[in-house]
Amino acid sequence: MELRGRLGALAERNFRLVFTSTTISALGDGVTTIALAFAVLQISNSPTALGIVIAARQASAAAITVAAGVWADRLPRHLVLVAASIAQGAVQAVAGILVVTGHASVWSLAVLALVFGLADGFVIPTSQGLIPAIVSTVRLQQANALLGLSRSILGVLGPALGGVLVAAGSPGSALLVDAASFGVGAILMLRVTMTRADHVEPAPFFAELRAGWAEFRRQTWIWTTIVFFGIGNCVSTSLFVLGPLIAKHDYSGASTWAIVISAFSGGTILGGLAALRYRPRRPLLASCLAAVPLVLQPFGWAFHAPVWLLVTIGIVAGFGLAIHLALWFTVFQRHVPEVARSRVSSYDALGSFVLMPLGSAVAGPVASLVGVTATLTGTGLIEIACFAAVIAQPSVWAIHADPVAEPALA
Repeated sequence: MELRGRLGALAERNFRLVFTSTTISALGDGVTTIALAFAVLQISNSPTALGIVIAARQASAAAITVAAGVWADRLPRHLVLVAASIAQGAVQAVAGILVVTGHASVWSLAVLALVFGLADGFVIPTSQGLIPAIVSTVRLQQANALLGLSRSILGVLGPALGGVLVAAGSPGSALLVDAASFGVGAILMLRVTMTRADHVEPAPFFAELRAGWAEFRRQTWIWTTIVFFGIGNCVSTSLFVLGPLIAKHDYSGASTWAIVISAFSGGTILGGLAALRYRPRRPLLASCLAAVPLVLQPFGWAFHAPVWLLVTIGIVAGFGLAIHLALWFTVFQRHVPEVARSRVSSYDALGSFVLMPLGSAVAGPVASLVGVTATLTGTGLIEIACFAAVIAQPSVWAIHADPVAEPALA
């Protein structure tokens, strides 16, 4: 069978390069998911310390994302991603060296996380604008599903490798693996070729900022749901602060956390495969419903569920998240004009993630005050309320499937 028939969007050269770059970077990111958490806990056995490091990265990413959206609409988007990858790789290299040599501290890792976040803030708005420019319209959902699938596959291998490296006593070496993955990803992204037609002459910076805000407000379905997703994302960060701590004290440490994270990633693989063919009549509603199983995760950890149940919850939640993201990105890319896509995406990302640093920073102190179980139970209940509010929005029900038929993966 022909490559185009078997792999769809991968037959298009620019998308194939972006896909490969993303896949390689995803391996390193999966390793770091485990390594960074236990590098911090190795220095300070405190959820507050881990929360500070996570919050530093999230806060800087949120702070830069709107400006990043403007620059991503002004400059060649693939080159913006190259610069971001180089910066992220350099940060991870320094962090890895500090950990390996025993010179790392909570504050040095927090500062590095802050710099990493500044680069990371460019990734989502830039990617949202780049993907529709390098793949044909009829392959758009397939392209988003394939990107999610690649991240998911490496998301299984990455945490597993990270768990092995940490268990062997080398969280710093895991960070160095991530640094190398960013370097390779940057080289591949540099080979993407864009025509001048893909870029427009820039208007004054603040004029573009206002134009992006106007388009964001025009897209009612985005801003009426983002406020609730933002609150849900804020409280969900408690799991990534308290989960490693629970794993360390009540399970088998990094290996248990890695197994559950890998199970979640395994679920996203299955969800990504399903998203290649799934064509719901109301894609935005289906996207929101698919993410609902995520609320099961904090309850599982709060009540110290057996590992097999945590793994099962992770698979189901990952399956739903993969479908959610593939459908959400496709709806976004089809309804937002190309010239403003990165700026609107930046406002979308800002609303989704701006409260996450607060959630990460307060998770430890709140857990110290009311207990880990109560904190994660509260997280789950708030997430349920947020999903209910999102699904109740009329704009979520109003968007119907695009009439253009997309070929499914053969």
